[in-house]
Amino acid sequence: MITSRTRIQGASVVTTLPAEVARRLAISPGQELEWIEDGMGGFRVIPHATETAEALDAHSRIMAEYDGVFRVLAR
Repeated sequence: MITSRTRIQGASVVTTLPAEVARRLAISPGQELEWIEDGMGGFRVIPHATETAEALDAHSRIMAEYDGVFRVLAR
């Protein structure tokens, strides 16, 4: 298990990525990260990619537009 501690910095809560996590995700200093809700109370953290951001935006729009349909289908 890899852990890190949070701290207050201004109005934000921040943490430092352990070196092993940064290495595995190929994250460099200053790189933007995507925080994606996993639907189970957690998040996935991935390096920012324009293609991923565009796909997530499209997904959000579709889910909002067809919310009622998806709810009926889920029953």
